[in-house]
Amino acid sequence: MACCRKLKIPMLRTLIFSLLTFYGIAAGPARGQERVPWINTRLKGSPDPPPEMVAVRAFPKLEVKRPVAVEWEPGTDRLMFVQNLAWDVYRSALRRFVIREEVAESELLLELPEGELAYGLCFHPKFAENGYFYLGRNGKGPGEKIHSRIVRYTLSRQAPWRIAEGSERTIIQWESNGHNGAAAVFGNDGMLYVTSGDGTAQNDGDNAGQNLALMRSKILRIDVDGAPSDKPYVVPPDNPFVGQEGIVPETWAYGLRNPWRITSDPMTGQIWAGQNGQDLREYANLIVRGANYGWSEYEGSRLFIPGRLAGPAPFTPPTIEHDHSLFRSLTGGFVYRGERFPELAGAYLYGDYGTGRVWAAKHDGTRLLWNRELADTPLAIAGFGTDPEGNILLADHLGDAICRLEPAPPPTPTAQPFPVRLSETGLFTSTADLTPAPGVRAYEINAPAWHDGAVSSRLLALPGTEAAEFPTDGGGAWKPLNFPNGTALVQTLVMPADPAANRPARQLETRVLLKQENDWTGYSWLWNKAQTDAELVPSAGLKADMGNGEEWAVPTRSDCVTCHARGANYALGLTAAQLNRPLTPDAGGPAVNQLVSLVEKGWIKTRQPDGKTAAVMPAPVEELPHLVDPYDTAASLPDRAKAYLATNCSHCHIPEGGGNSSMNLAPWAQGREQHLFNEKPQHGDLGLADVRLIRPGDASRSLLPVRVMSRGPNQMPPLGTRKADAAGIQLLIAWLLGLPAESP
Repeated sequence: MACCRKLKIPMLRTLIFSLLTFYGIAAGPARGQERVPWINTRLKGSPDPPPEMVAVRAFPKLEVKRPVAVEWEPGTDRLMFVQNLAWDVYRSALRRFVIREEVAESELLLELPEGELAYGLCFHPKFAENGYFYLGRNGKGPGEKIHSRIVRYTLSRQAPWRIAEGSERTIIQWESNGHNGAAAVFGNDGMLYVTSGDGTAQNDGDNAGQNLALMRSKILRIDVDGAPSDKPYVVPPDNPFVGQEGIVPETWAYGLRNPWRITSDPMTGQIWAGQNGQDLREYANLIVRGANYGWSEYEGSRLFIPGRLAGPAPFTPPTIEHDHSLFRSLTGGFVYRGERFPELAGAYLYGDYGTGRVWAAKHDGTRLLWNRELADTPLAIAGFGTDPEGNILLADHLGDAICRLEPAPPPTPTAQPFPVRLSETGLFTSTADLTPAPGVRAYEINAPAWHDGAVSSRLLALPGTEAAEFPTDGGGAWKPLNFPNGTALVQTLVMPADPAANRPARQLETRVLLKQENDWTGYSWLWNKAQTDAELVPSAGLKADMGNGEEWAVPTRSDCVTCHARGANYALGLTAAQLNRPLTPDAGGPAVNQLVSLVEKGWIKTRQPDGKTAAVMPAPVEELPHLVDPYDTAASLPDRAKAYLATNCSHCHIPEGGGNSSMNLAPWAQGREQHLFNEKPQHGDLGLADVRLIRPGDASRSLLPVRVMSRGPNQMPPLGTRKADAAGIQLLIAWLLGLPAESP
């Protein structure tokens, strides 16, 4: 492809169009036709073995709005649940109901002031006698600043078992506005263990994670029973840092990002904290006295911001860790001691808000014995609980339900297996020439990403005649569309012929990003030598011969969803800015804007103020943004560089994208909010003196193009490419050389 890059842009486009025409995909269906339904009969389920458990609704008649926590009220036949309702302002409440399958109503125990969130609750070890329970909250505190706090209430010991008037008492609080922690549990030692997060939004901006003088980013340990009546608690004298100057004496462990769930095993005394990671990792820690869990020098076990580790303790890695291919927002659970599932006795249960997965891990106090997936559910898991029967309960925040784990039923004998061949997916009527099936639409984008010289064709398959939606949050038309379950986004990579390398033109792989049960999974099919069909690639990926001895690396499924991740809203190329372009016209047909066509034919809709969707544009097409082709020399250098960085880099280098730096390459970011010009690199300078990410006018001291041209551990992007993009590097250097020295 190196020789192709030297061609004039019109010649390159002609070559690509000729290749795609040769393979029968240049003029896809629905360009001038009415939309027909896509009936998906095969592209369902998973090629992997089914999990051992499933989630069912526990109380089907009970109305449960936005639950975030569910707990058994000790010694009773009742469950309590915390609900968080967020519309124009936050509203949180504590409710209770009797544990019966047919229960239809719950009673309101407590409603918090508007703007205050409740996260979870725990009960005093002597709850049966004193009625004490503790609620983790976050809202306005002293000085009108936002604080997290643990508040104690007393539940009357007489029917109707209501909260005693005037019993509310704040036990401990600290300033916190984001990553708030605010979970609490009693240990076997009778002490109350309290979690706090770093108190900020991203990247631990003020380095609270390693600041021992703050209550943030800690596991705090306090004695609420040994305190005099005029104090809510005292500090236990055996806390590890008592008497050490500059360290909050309540500290039991530190270096935690957002430990918003904590539990104690009543048999062994093990204390687990489940944490939310930031860019790439989710993790849980078996809490050890005095330990430093590394945030924000580390995100889990991954180096995050070097040079931040501080304090008297060395780094302790997570006990359990997952990357974002499996977990996106870990929800800590509890150590199972029920009788219903004896095989899980002593196992720590935890799950994921983003993917609905439930896992279990067994630790003997010295080492992790096993760790496995129990269920892959469609739930947004915000909390775990149990009941007197030993059931495992899940708070489904977005599904408005409390669910229960049950053993999975045997697989249905008639269920069709996941398609091993591309021809079995139902995406094509003729696989060999890539003719799309009825209801599957070809689309084009403005700014293709670099794929080691391969060019792409793209198809969109939506279930039936359902529609995607324009995003309404920050970034708007620059951000990927929202898609319904059952969507398949299809990309076929074709390597053009290269006579100099003795390489014929060939289809390499077809990638499908499939959305099921609110989760996206990436699959790849590798084309055979005859170019007649493609075979499903194993989860671990593989390397294949391109026909001339050169190797092509098919990504792992984990690699797919590392880039197509939550922070970038998964569907990277499906943005209004990418789709806003003229269609390749049918012979003799009029020129049509692709985005307008997609809306007119019901492929994309806009959410209206009344909550309904309509096949209308969110704004006139000429007012919507569009990206240019970064290789189009007729476009301006700033626009080309913006498109290149948006397509190849911004899925990670945006807030919550995975790039673990302050650099923001989102196409809507401007000026100083990009943290790009004259900024020092946060992850090493590769030995370059006085280097900046981009030093305007000075390529020799600009790190970004060096990362793009590197291959190996320092390369950018880190996944999906093995060859440097010569034309892209030249573009970035030409752009930065033309920048004025005073660029923000």
